[in-house]
Amino acid sequence: MATEHWYSALGFWGVWLFVPILVDGFQSFRYLVATIAGRAKRLPIRPVTKAPQGKWPRVSILIPVYNSEAILGACIDSIRAQSYPLELIEILAIDNGSRDSSFKVFCEEQQEAFPGSIHWLSTFHQGKPWALNVGIHYAQGEYVINLDSDVVLHEDAIVNMVAAFENDQDLIAATGAVEIRPESGSSGFMKVIHECEFQEYYFGFNVGRRFESRARSLFTLAGAFSAFRRDVLLNTYLYDTSTVGEDTFMTFELQELFPDKHVSVVTASVCYTDPIPSLRALYAQRVRWQRGEIEVIAAHPKLATRGLFYRGFAPVRTLLVDHTLAFPRVSWTFLMPALVFFGYEVSTVLLAGVALYAAYVFIEAATWTTSALLVVPPSSRRLWHGWWTIPLMPAYRYGVFWLRFAGVLTVLTEAHQWRTADPVAASRDEFLRLVHSRKEPGEAKAA
Repeated sequence: MATEHWYSALGFWGVWLFVPILVDGFQSFRYLVATIAGRAKRLPIRPVTKAPQGKWPRVSILIPVYNSEAILGACIDSIRAQSYPLELIEILAIDNGSRDSSFKVFCEEQQEAFPGSIHWLSTFHQGKPWALNVGIHYAQGEYVINLDSDVVLHEDAIVNMVAAFENDQDLIAATGAVEIRPESGSSGFMKVIHECEFQEYYFGFNVGRRFESRARSLFTLAGAFSAFRRDVLLNTYLYDTSTVGEDTFMTFELQELFPDKHVSVVTASVCYTDPIPSLRALYAQRVRWQRGEIEVIAAHPKLATRGLFYRGFAPVRTLLVDHTLAFPRVSWTFLMPALVFFGYEVSTVLLAGVALYAAYVFIEAATWTTSALLVVPPSSRRLWHGWWTIPLMPAYRYGVFWLRFAGVLTVLTEAHQWRTADPVAASRDEFLRLVHSRKEPGEAKAA
């Protein structure tokens, strides 16, 4: 009887605890084992001093601009500081409806010494995809690099990116490694969030995307910093405006149109972006990412029908982990506390929760170890000093999970839009709308 009791208890709690642990743990430990086995190695950021094909090609850098007066200058300055031959760099800043002094900042930057070319373009359509498409048609470079106006480049970013293409003729598109820029203005709770965000980004680009690239299954070319062969771009439908995930949409298009080529990550090509300024901004960002993912998969039914064990690019695997296997998490979030009302001891439920969190801390330790085995300067110091985030990362990822889950719901309940209101603002607006709608009949009657 005692044995049967333990089997029953193991089966019951296994459904609650082991399924999400296995999903996340399998991936983390697979990366760790592969790294220890030498399938991934440290790739130091060092400039390529000799052109792989004997001559460096011309490069066009597209910077979509929208109310970027506070950040555009630093972005352009980082391009001017590149180790790549500056006379071969073309900068195209494409405005798509700015209402601030972005153009004034651009004019000031244009006056600075720069042996390359720098131009300002405008489009009547508001939105990043429109700006990028205009820039692609104007670009003269053999390679086109998209760069968000709020990022700055490592000085060797362009030369390392171009060298990756020149050394691999089958590489048609690549994402750089996006890292969270060190900043000293945050404190308290937001400082913790920013350190967790740094750890998340570093692992995502330098480990996750690296292994995705090896398997030819890279899911998204980062919109903040990505590069393409221009002739390849002109053989696509360019950036799509029907989804909020234009960077993911382009990745899917390339994977579908050029199955014999590949897209990858160039971890030696680094850019830095500011940490998220607030929890509201984090919510809007992650909801947009998740919504874009779902919209893009729905727009590519041919790719979506590839099986779970398809070798290569198979979006269904991401869909399975992010959505189908999300339901156990949703279930134990709400139902585990309810077990108390079904006769389970409070201590038992609490112990299960502690065990679950401890397991995720163990998984995060494996994740951090993998990053530490691959980290290179100048990021190594910050990553190693951030070891204290390991026990906090499960809570951070759990919060991010719910933000992403909200993205699933917005696809079902809200019209397509780039900017997403946070829950507090959305609730306030809905309350005011209801109050206003209740007042209108009374006002009409009095009139």
